Amino acid sequence: MKGDRHEKSVDERVQQLIDRMPEEFLEAWEERAAIRDYDAGLSRPHAEAMALLDLLDGEPELLSNVRAYRIDFDDEPRFFVSSSGQLLREHASSLGGEIAARRSVAWTIDHEFGGPRRTHRRRVVPIR
Repeated sequence: MKGDRHEKSVDERVQQLIDRMPEEFLEAWEERAAIRDYDAGLSRPHAEAMALLDLLDGEPELLSNVRAYRIDFDDEPRFFVSSSGQLLREHASSLGGEIAARRSVAWTIDHEFGGPRRTHRRRVVPIR
């Protein structure tokens, strides 16, 4: 697993998917699994699987490592899709902009092309 900070999943299939997630989502996965385990009384394997599904519901491209980023250039936002936040930060800096937020790819497409607005939650994850 990524680093030694996080517990290993009791289910090998869940662990294989968790290993593909960006590290910043591991804490959210562990927290959601713990809540389902402790508060809802689910078995640990069931709680971990449900926590993984919850994350994937909010971030469908989570396992692909592709993200959409909003970069502000002189108060004009532009959106970019990338699998590397570091390379995108360097690109934004070279163009005189900075990453303002990370969005889901689906949200960005809807926003940019006037598609249907999603009613389920989408969260913005701050860039470190």
